[in-house]
Amino acid sequence: FALLDATGKSLSRDMGIPLIALVRHAGQALLMVAVLGPRMGRQLFVTRHLTLQVWRGLAMAGFTLFFFTALFRLPQAEATAINFIAPFIVMLLAGRMLAEKVGRVRWTGAAVGFLGMLVLVRPDSHLDKIGVLFALLTVVCNVSFQLLTRRLAQVENSFTTMFISAAISVVISAALLPLQSRWGGWPAALSGQQLLMLATLGVLGAVSQWCLIRAYVWSSASFIAPLLFMQLIWSTATGYLFFQQLPDRYSLLGILVILGSGVATMVFAARSESQH
Repeated sequence: FALLDATGKSLSRDMGIPLIALVRHAGQALLMVAVLGPRMGRQLFVTRHLTLQVWRGLAMAGFTLFFFTALFRLPQAEATAINFIAPFIVMLLAGRMLAEKVGRVRWTGAAVGFLGMLVLVRPDSHLDKIGVLFALLTVVCNVSFQLLTRRLAQVENSFTTMFISAAISVVISAALLPLQSRWGGWPAALSGQQLLMLATLGVLGAVSQWCLIRAYVWSSASFIAPLLFMQLIWSTATGYLFFQQLPDRYSLLGILVILGSGVATMVFAARSESQH
């Protein structure tokens, strides 16, 4: 996911977000058709849970569009950290919506993580306010996406879910292409490196989505969510490696609070579950 985000951020400096999102999802869909189509046939797109699949596809499309926009305006580490308030919300909603046990440890972890986000987006943080708004919109889509992924992982073929979401995201991104000139602009020309990066988006998207879906099959949403916090480390590393961007000391404090609370929640919750 960190490499996918870094690739999208790099491309957003030269072209608009709808085109990047379209290529990202179309690449994933075409790759799945080429690799899985001959073996799965109609099973690749036939579903018994169309409503859930449509909502997941819409959440995925919104996530990509909003987060790539946030990445264009914010450093990768800060944009990712704001987005990672979503796993805390997933942990809290998993109890009500997915009938999973959510105890005091996870409630405490969510509260501490939220405080970390407040430190990150403090009024004097100098983060682009529009970028922060798009990052918060990403959180809404991310929460919906993760919960729907969990529901569908128990009743649907994971490849079917991946393909339908990608196909819906292609339609949404293509429909927004008329806004391309006002959402980053059209590229004057594409270099060989940019073409390679665009092609890589689809592969990275397919691999990351498959890993996420399989993780939800093998464990609960409230347990998987904290594990995703390790992406904060990778996003900080790729942000520095590719864009020479490092958080200031207060932003770093907020990121560490979010990371620490997420990992601590994972450890203590797992220990509590093993004792019972």
